[in-house]
Amino acid sequence: MANRLMRKRTLATLGCGLLGAALMASPTVGHAASVLGYTIHQVDGYGGEPSITAGPVAPTIGTPGELYEASLFGARAFRSTNQGINWTNGANGAFSSTGDDCVVTDQSGALYLCNLTITGPSNAPLQGDVYKSVDQGDHWTHSSGVPFGVNPNCATSCSAFGVDRDWIDAYIPASQGSDTTKALVALMYHDFYGPSHIWVNISHDGGATFGTAIDVLAHLNTSAGAGGALSLLNTACSTVPSNVQIVKSGPHAGRIYVAWIAADPSSFATGCNITQAQAFHNLYVAWSDDQGATWTPQLAFDGGPGHDASTPFVAFTLDNAGNPYFSFAMNHWDPNAVTNASNIGQCSILSQMAGNQLQSHPECEYDFYVVWSADGGITWDDGSTSATPPAVPGAAITPYRVNPPTQGGNHQFPAIAVGGVGQVDVAYLSTSTIEPTAASGKYLPGGCAGPATANNPNFPPACKWDLYAAQANLNGSTPATANLWTIDNISSGATPETTPMHVGDICNLGIFCTPTISNRHLADFIMQAMDPVTGCAHISYADDHNATNAINSADQTGASCFNILQSNAPEVPAPILLLPIAGAAIIGTRWMRKRRGPAWSAG
Repeated sequence: MANRLMRKRTLATLGCGLLGAALMASPTVGHAASVLGYTIHQVDGYGGEPSITAGPVAPTIGTPGELYEASLFGARAFRSTNQGINWTNGANGAFSSTGDDCVVTDQSGALYLCNLTITGPSNAPLQGDVYKSVDQGDHWTHSSGVPFGVNPNCATSCSAFGVDRDWIDAYIPASQGSDTTKALVALMYHDFYGPSHIWVNISHDGGATFGTAIDVLAHLNTSAGAGGALSLLNTACSTVPSNVQIVKSGPHAGRIYVAWIAADPSSFATGCNITQAQAFHNLYVAWSDDQGATWTPQLAFDGGPGHDASTPFVAFTLDNAGNPYFSFAMNHWDPNAVTNASNIGQCSILSQMAGNQLQSHPECEYDFYVVWSADGGITWDDGSTSATPPAVPGAAITPYRVNPPTQGGNHQFPAIAVGGVGQVDVAYLSTSTIEPTAASGKYLPGGCAGPATANNPNFPPACKWDLYAAQANLNGSTPATANLWTIDNISSGATPETTPMHVGDICNLGIFCTPTISNRHLADFIMQAMDPVTGCAHISYADDHNATNAINSADQTGASCFNILQSNAPEVPAPILLLPIAGAAIIGTRWMRKRRGPAWSAG
């Protein structure tokens, strides 16, 4: 986010000067055997906040399922053509510095990089830029935007209110074959010094040029009704953008989704977007079927006041039928509304008590959750379109809890990748320590730094963080379905926290992080992608606690990878995107036979 840019820009500028175009050795990092078949490889030097994407099944550029990675190490991309074992640095960077980055491909295999900078390459400050490569990240062209006011050169976004946390996606309509110059491209972000709304710029020429910024919440469909008014009310002061995704196949092909988290009107009293001091308990999506002209909003889940999903981002993606999914970490959610609300204040009191009393209260931990929609975003999990207040029609009532009660402590940095309908891989960071929280429900600065570093004798010892992955087939399930998730500690194996990838605090308060006690080494997220050819998941993350600080990829192989039937035909009905009955039976048999890790459900 923009309040992190000064640190990021310095890091990225230094990193760009150190990069070469050689093939990275990508050493395999020694860890215990993985339950889900993950092996760790080094991608590049240390940069934090990495993005990763997998190319299409039948590209005209690059190789099928080719992996691309970008991070704060520089505004450029690394690529792997052998499932993450080795990584090649692109011959040239897109720009000299980077802030918030992301990478995606369209169906031709053309690569797009989003980049946030304080200044340059335009005259306008704090803007989002899009770069495109048609040679696997070796060379880049810059996308231009539409000038505003007297500024003749204001970057791709050309936002009068500045840009923060940009995301991008691209889609070639079936009628255009694999012509990447005809791709529909969407750049999404929230503004930094305006109303904190969600905005998009749309390109109809493969990212060569973009139109003016569109305020999503100012272009709601008239049919949105009360749902639109509620989304505007909750979003008016503070938002955190989650992602933008364009449906590539299935009945909703070409639909643009934007996703974000929001607080509620109480945030007007806490500084809004600048402080991020409020708990972001609402998860929202909006979609457009007319290339960004109008939008339909939908609340996916509301964890309740004091429940904070800004750790600091939630993860958002689509399956290959165009159904949306969130993964997120949040204060423990209780189905009893009274208990759910009272836990926040009680945990705040326990956080300041001596003797580590907080550690014996699992209701005070941040757990890891998933919500999803099987009908294109209209209803989520166990929600109902006929729900009556205080429930919101369509919104999930109960989320899927991923981590079992036996895996207590805190969870941050959610990631998610999905193949066919319900085929879900997730990743997150986890510590067995329950981190102290404030009355707002948010983490206390330095809560995981250790009592000496945080200068608070009541704080727990410094937290040790492991990288986890989990996998489930949610198709046909409910949040109460038993034995859904297979859990895998990738960094420490069967003995958690013996070889952690980070030790200490993970601050998610931006410019309000306390420099002497808060830790921003990892920046703000990890990311996961699924290879559409192999069905294997790949996680890109920063590791600052082993022999070489680096960006790593955790790469899955073997029987735990999903079997995915591919489709790129927009007219194909959603059910055909699933495997045939015989194939589905094989998957079900394999799933039960190959379940080697602890499986559980919240039910």
